[in-house]
Amino acid sequence: MIKIITKSLAYLIYLIITIAILLELGFRILPTSSPVDLQPISEETDILRFKPNQKTTLSLGKNFYKVVTKSTNNYGFYSSYNYVTNSKPDLAIIGDSLIEAAQIKSEDTLGEVIQSEYPDIKVYQFGVAGVPLSQYIKMIEFVEKEFSPKHYAIAVVGNDFDESLCGYRIKEGTWCFNDSFDLIFNPFLGYQGLRSIARKSAFMRYLVFNANFNWRQTLVKLRLDDPGLKAKVQYMDKDGKLTQKEIDILSKRAIEAFFIKINEMKLTDKVTIIQDADRNSIYDRWGVTKRYYNEMRSFMKKTAITYGVSYIDMDPVFRDDYATYKKSFQFPTDGHWNEHAHKLASKELIKEFLRVNK
Repeated sequence: MIKIITKSLAYLIYLIITIAILLELGFRILPTSSPVDLQPISEETDILRFKPNQKTTLSLGKNFYKVVTKSTNNYGFYSSYNYVTNSKPDLAIIGDSLIEAAQIKSEDTLGEVIQSEYPDIKVYQFGVAGVPLSQYIKMIEFVEKEFSPKHYAIAVVGNDFDESLCGYRIKEGTWCFNDSFDLIFNPFLGYQGLRSIARKSAFMRYLVFNANFNWRQTLVKLRLDDPGLKAKVQYMDKDGKLTQKEIDILSKRAIEAFFIKINEMKLTDKVTIIQDADRNSIYDRWGVTKRYYNEMRSFMKKTAITYGVSYIDMDPVFRDDYATYKKSFQFPTDGHWNEHAHKLASKELIKEFLRVNK
């Protein structure tokens, strides 16, 4: 009996290992999404960015319905070209995954569309997924020191406000606002533990990036620890969870703090905010309007006007376009801007750039 059980267990282990190897080999052959690695960052004078000169394949959906090849440049940002120190580009575009634009070719992104259509206007883009409004301040400081651009465009999306708060979410390698609204730096020492191992596996990358497997939620349920858990939305500190009312109030304070910093840097006349739309409510007139986001959008616009900062609201632009063409601005399984949305945004941004820099 013991021999039978032993043989059965051995066979089961053999099957598990064989299946795991076959899955790994299969997903290495398929165009499994393979995001590039972020550089470790412990110096407060640097900013979070990718390792330079990496080339990779990125894909969408369980069936890989969209596949693109992307490369990081010499500064560690997705781009078709390198950036030159002290080159004084005409326009620097800063943002999170919307500007990172991992879902589309670099030449189809907001900045490179402008660069292509207006060859005399040099555009640099600085996008890293998951960074909020508080991080944009430090990105502006970095870009100002390294490149001294003529003008900035800051792409703002729905999670940029609350995720600027240290008590709500902490992303390694970025800055967030503490209770006193001072900026606090959170180092990123590189991928560690389970994440380091999982990123080397094509099958695990497929589960996370193509099948949208929530690895943070799973680790929490299994009571396993990882530095990346701090980036889980509604991160709990010793004081407990923030209420929605507190989040609303603190998010508006984060917006005010952002503009105060821009004003202190004497850049208010050199910045344009390009605000994403409440897109889900555009596709269906009975769609759910996001109360929080629209309240923050309204407050963002009002504060920008108060400080004399140029502001582009993509909501009416997208609404007018959808009413005419019924074309989506995102992907079936991914909420980021598609090529059509980037094209529309490029038209609005170049129009505003030429207006304020005439």
